Amino acid sequence: MNFVRNVKAGIERYRKNILFNRLFTVLSIDILVKASGIVLLPIYLRLMTQEEYGLYGYLLSIIMTFSIVLNFGLYIPLTKFYHDFNSEKEKGKLLFTIVLSLCCLLTIVLLPAYLFKFDHVIIKILFKNTIEYTKYRIPVLIAVIASVFNFMLSNFLFASEKINQIKKYNLWRIFTINIFTIIALYFFRDKDSVQVRLGSTYLIEFILICFFSSSYVKEIIPVFNRKLIPASLKLAFPIMLSAIFGIIINFSDKFFLEKYGSFTDFSYYYLAIACASVIPMTFASFQNAWLPLFLKEKDLKTNIIKTNKFMLRLVFVFLGLSVCILIFMKIIIATGIIQIKYQKTLYILPIILISQTIASLIPLYSNYVIYFERTHIASLTGFILCIISLGLSLLLIPRYNVYGAATVSLISNIIYLCLYYFIIRIYTRKHLLSNHPAIK
Repeated sequence: MNFVRNVKAGIERYRKNILFNRLFTVLSIDILVKASGIVLLPIYLRLMTQEEYGLYGYLLSIIMTFSIVLNFGLYIPLTKFYHDFNSEKEKGKLLFTIVLSLCCLLTIVLLPAYLFKFDHVIIKILFKNTIEYTKYRIPVLIAVIASVFNFMLSNFLFASEKINQIKKYNLWRIFTINIFTIIALYFFRDKDSVQVRLGSTYLIEFILICFFSSSYVKEIIPVFNRKLIPASLKLAFPIMLSAIFGIIINFSDKFFLEKYGSFTDFSYYYLAIACASVIPMTFASFQNAWLPLFLKEKDLKTNIIKTNKFMLRLVFVFLGLSVCILIFMKIIIATGIIQIKYQKTLYILPIILISQTIASLIPLYSNYVIYFERTHIASLTGFILCIISLGLSLLLIPRYNVYGAATVSLISNIIYLCLYYFIIRIYTRKHLLSNHPAIK
């Protein structure tokens, strides 16, 4: 009887827990998103050649890396100030100021880059081999813009706690993007599949963003708040600088692998990353649900306790996920669902899974730099990791190829986590001492 009562009490406690309910609601959809990504992998691998899949993965990395920089860190003041303002009028002005600032900054950067073909120069730097970039130029531009606004829209929906909107948005993305992309790849299989997949994926993404942005537009009050700009930039600029450093940290393994490997090597590496991406993508759902609640909590001690518990649970969840992914990949390669030519992925996958698990824990510490409004810490740690990541890439990738790239990612993320752990520990201790001098 006691056991039954304890179980019922535990269930009831979780039912009343805001974070658990929010996570359950979001993750029920997100699990479907991630599962569809893995389930549909064999279809995409058969509709694209190994070299095309490798090239697509590399282009996608470039798009995602630059889109993180090109949001200019403005998602931070959006999330932070949305909860600081109580007035709907002030929130409306904030949303208008943020979106107008973002559009202006994007225009200032992207318009000259495409008019004067600076993007061609970047491609020459990033690619050892000559590619027909003119075919991908417009799809890449659409993809970058769509990725920036998708990120901002998702942050707004979580910050404003529009959970039903998030569910609908993600469901529409799962079905429409995958259905239209697979149909396009099948009927245009005599065309360049990289161009077809990029174009169809991000054209649908862009249409969905326009449709679901209606909830953002409804809250807007078209008044530009100049007073918000200094405070917003103070928070956003260090995050943007950190994102620039992140280009080197997260992209150096792929950059050097392209220089010393081939697109076939990329196909193994990106297949491993695609499978392991279930972990960071699942964490993103946790983070989006967690961050607004974290920033709302004004008691630092409470936040520290909750963060430590949350982190421990995530470690067990991600370890379990990693084992399931490894078993699943072995089965589908052994049964021929994914061609045997991708078998090399199985040897890289464990390293990538551990690396992604560690990488997913880092934001739980970096949340504190927003909490303390010390976003310059992100820039400092980013600069240190840039040097480490570049050095490791030059040392390991020319010698060990894809295994070297995977190892660079793993070591860099371990160092990154340790840096944040010790820095945030110092800041939290100082903060607690200043508020409670009796603590030693």
